[in-house]
Amino acid sequence: MGSKLALGFGAAAVAAVAAIAGSASAQPAPAKLRIGFYAPSVELGTAQARLLYVQGLAKAIEQSTGIKTEAQSYGSIAALRADAVDYAIVDGPCYAVNLGWRLIANANIGGGITRPWALYSSLGAGAGDTMQALKGKTLAFVATGCNDAGFIDNAMLDSEVDASFFGGRASAADLTGALADVTSYKTAQAVFAPVGAARGLAKVFETGAVPNPAFVELGAKLPAGVADKVAAAVIGFGGGGAIAGWTKPSREPFVALAARLVRVVKAPAFATPEPVRVDARDVLIDPPTLRDSATVAVRHHFVRPPGARME
Repeated sequence: MGSKLALGFGAAAVAAVAAIAGSASAQPAPAKLRIGFYAPSVELGTAQARLLYVQGLAKAIEQSTGIKTEAQSYGSIAALRADAVDYAIVDGPCYAVNLGWRLIANANIGGGITRPWALYSSLGAGAGDTMQALKGKTLAFVATGCNDAGFIDNAMLDSEVDASFFGGRASAADLTGALADVTSYKTAQAVFAPVGAARGLAKVFETGAVPNPAFVELGAKLPAGVADKVAAAVIGFGGGGAIAGWTKPSREPFVALAARLVRVVKAPAFATPEPVRVDARDVLIDPPTLRDSATVAVRHHFVRPPGARME
């Protein structure tokens, strides 16, 4: 009797698990997908160019999944969040501060998933390409809304430059605008930008690698088969232009940038001296030189004054 009850309970448990698994696999696909774009550090030039790019990607996803897919370009990360899109292309620093989002793919720009950045100056070669020459000048930067202060002061300046070093900071909506503030409008004299993007400016120093934009899942709850088709469509999309393509997801560059966004307080390191061992018997031995006699050389014992007579 007991064994039959145990078998009955076991069968019921198996049936319950199977029912749950069946409901998960049978989860219906949504009637529509929405893709957002916010990557102001990519040299797509205009809002229209950004919209055309993400619309092309949305079309590729729609063809792969069979689900109607809409695309929209946003002017801020806050607006993208508020619109509750399913997937999005977001700037590298923005994903670094939102690592809870599911990473689908990394953008390939210039043959890699990261790019070296540098500080550039408009003061010209010579005195203008030194950090000290920029003291009190205005710094232009891309305002992503994703811990901008941490990105500039800690990730770019390695927590070594006081926040008051620059006389002012001019925020721009995208990289094109930040560069224009320095090269065209002359409202700033320095800017952080990817290496190779700041033509006509003097490089002061390189600041390290910054990850390219990420394609992430924000709120979509899709069946596994549909989600896989979305990922395959993104990785297979070329698109052209500033973003050459997409690669399989790699969180490491974003995790590394997230660590650099935090201020680092540096303290001097002291080397541990090597211990010197002294034999106790050596302390009790008198140095042999203490027993040596010595005389002081005397050049003259007497001095005869000129014209004087000694008695």
